[in-house]
Amino acid sequence: MSKVFLDIGNSFIKWTTVESGFYEIHDPLKIDSVIESGLGALELNNPPKEVFFSSVANAEHVDELKSLIQEEWQILPYQLTAQKQCCGLISGYRDFSTLGDDRWFAMLGALEISGGAFIVIDAGTAMTVDAVIENQHKGGFIVPGLYTMRKSLAANTADLADYNGSDLSSEVDALEALATNTSSAILGGTLYMTAAFINHLLSDLSHQLNTPFDVFLTGGEAQSLQPLLDVESELVPDLVLQGMMFYEESVKKQ
Repeated sequence: MSKVFLDIGNSFIKWTTVESGFYEIHDPLKIDSVIESGLGALELNNPPKEVFFSSVANAEHVDELKSLIQEEWQILPYQLTAQKQCCGLISGYRDFSTLGDDRWFAMLGALEISGGAFIVIDAGTAMTVDAVIENQHKGGFIVPGLYTMRKSLAANTADLADYNGSDLSSEVDALEALATNTSSAILGGTLYMTAAFINHLLSDLSHQLNTPFDVFLTGGEAQSLQPLLDVESELVPDLVLQGMMFYEESVKKQ
């Protein structure tokens, strides 16, 4: 039986297919592109038998995608959401339903990989940090992501009004300690500021909780941040999708 898992973010859809137990991760797709062109953007040979999705996108986009799936594939997609407790993980939120689904499934993905306490850093449009000790979610933080900070700086600073921070990934490798042009100054400043926040936070949590943590990175900006971290970390681009599949398999066995 073929399955499709969709991790619907604010800007992109990360997705994977599972066919006869074989897992294949595919390139992310822009939400707007899929809505405009239809599910042909996924370039599947045959429609899947089941579709599972989690989402932090706005409700209008989610409804449009659900309609596409029902119309083009003739199936009803299953929405996976954060739970109070599932698969050995306990939510740390007083109201578990307000925890972002992406954060929940990223933690589930890390839980399956880690043998102990861990921290998940999801560096997307918003950057989230969550800590788990003995399968108990202790809580976390939400701060602006790198792209969000860069766009905000450009939008609210007159001299930077023409700046477009949508594609600076190619400049990361050439980044120097002190920038000599505006684009690099914004790129480097936000990158080092975010890395400093993460490094300080990881150090504080380790000392306050007296616990060593495995650190997992995911999200579109994770690869840029990883070289600037003071601790070893594991980059898992499909961590949310892994958590969704872990959840689906665990529930199916019950």
